[in-house]
Amino acid sequence: MPGPARRPALTGHKPQLHIFNMNERLSLADIETFARDVLIRAGTSDANAAIVARSIRLAEHDGLRGAGLAALPDVVEHLRCGRVNGKAVPQLTRTGPATLSVDADGGFACPAIEAGHAQLLQAARGNGIAILAIRDAYPMTLPTHPAENCAMAGLVGLCMATIRVPQAGGGDIAAPRQMALALPNGDGPPTILQDRAAEGSGFAALVRVLAGDIEMPHSESSPDFEGPLGGRFQSGHCLLAIAPETLHSVAGQTRPDPAAGALHDTRRRIEAQGVEVPTDLLQQIITA
Repeated sequence: MPGPARRPALTGHKPQLHIFNMNERLSLADIETFARDVLIRAGTSDANAAIVARSIRLAEHDGLRGAGLAALPDVVEHLRCGRVNGKAVPQLTRTGPATLSVDADGGFACPAIEAGHAQLLQAARGNGIAILAIRDAYPMTLPTHPAENCAMAGLVGLCMATIRVPQAGGGDIAAPRQMALALPNGDGPPTILQDRAAEGSGFAALVRVLAGDIEMPHSESSPDFEGPLGGRFQSGHCLLAIAPETLHSVAGQTRPDPAAGALHDTRRRIEAQGVEVPTDLLQQIITA
C-alpha cells in the first residue's frame, strides 16, 4: 500500500559549509542529506535516519527551526546517552476494526507513525474514522505533518502529542503537548491548524486518553527535553483519520484560512530561495 504522501523532492548538491560565513544557504535536499548523515553517525539505523531527516526537512520547509535543525544537537545527545533508541523497530498491532497501536520501542515518533499510516488510511475509509495510537516514543515536536498527510489523502487528520510528566504524589501522567488539525481541500493545499492543548481542559483529558495512558509507571527521570539525564521519554501520541464523506461533512470543501495561506507562502519562498542556517548551528551539530 502507498505510504504517507510526500511533498515533491528537491534535488541539490551536497552541502558546502564555509565556516567563515555568518550564514549558509542550503537547499531542502542539502538539509535532509546533512541531517540523515548526522543521525547515522550518532547511532541511528539507516531506515530511521531517513524518516527523521525527512521530518527535519519538512520542519525547515515550514520555517520552523526549533523543530528542524535546531533540535539536532539535543537529538544527537539523546541518541548517545540512550534517551532515544535510534535502532528501534516499531511494532504495529491491529487492535480493532478501526484501531491500531504501535509500540515505538523507545524510538522516534515519525517511524512509528509511518509504520501504521497505510493501515490507518485504509481503516478510516472503511469505517469512517480510525485511530492510530503510538506508545513508548520520543517526544513529537511537530504534529502538523502526520495530520497533513491524512488531509493530502482526502481525510481529516487530527494528531495529538503528549509528554510524560512525573507527579508530586507519585506516578506519571501523559500531559498534552501539541495538537494539529488538517482538513482536505480538494485539489488545493490542506487547511492546517495547530495549537497547544491547554492542561486542565476537557480536550486535554481527551488527548491523555487517546495519546497516552492516564496513569503511567513512575520514573525518576527528568521531564526536561534538554540534557542527557534521565531515561527514555516513553511519550504517547495519537493520530485520528476521518473520512468526511461518511459523516456528511463539508470538510472536503474547506477554504484555507489566512494562517494556512501564510504557511504555504512560506513553503513556496523556501523552495525558491533555500534556507539560511547560521554556521555556528551547523558547527554545533557537526561537533555534537
